[in-house]
Amino acid sequence: MSSPQFTGTQVNYYAVCKRKLWLFSHDVEMERENENVQLGRLLDEGTYKREQKSIALDERVVLDWVEMKDNADGTKTVHEVKKSRSVEAAHRLQMLYYLYYLKTKGVAARGELDYPLLKKTERIELTPESEADLRAVLDEIGDIIHSEEVPERLTAKRFCEKCAYFELCWA
Repeated sequence: MSSPQFTGTQVNYYAVCKRKLWLFSHDVEMERENENVQLGRLLDEGTYKREQKSIALDERVVLDWVEMKDNADGTKTVHEVKKSRSVEAAHRLQMLYYLYYLKTKGVAARGELDYPLLKKTERIELTPESEADLRAVLDEIGDIIHSEEVPERLTAKRFCEKCAYFELCWA
């Protein structure tokens, strides 16, 4: 099993918007100045203060935090903190990628998506079915980012209004 070559952000962007994925992957980074991204960072810094946070792996994956105590089955629990007020497919896909990435490194883990604003946690496990689906997604991500052409923008402008790339698509 070869080590995955994408970042968690790229996997998330695949589920959100193929155009955003392509732009980000071609070094068009708009997030640094975006208010929503900055709010997410503040939320991350202000929650789960006792945990060791932002664990970087090979410059591709940054885990928000990992429980140091093993689960009864010997696995670790990886956490991803999200500022969203809704549970999104992109979050699940990103966590599945983290679990797959860890699996390629010989680490058995399960994931938890933490939504502090909702006071909700969702458990994520990498099953054979979800791993097969994820591998197909990773192939498609590769096709998108290696394409010469920028994917079409989304048609639902309302969805795009809070996006850091909004002006590139709609201005």
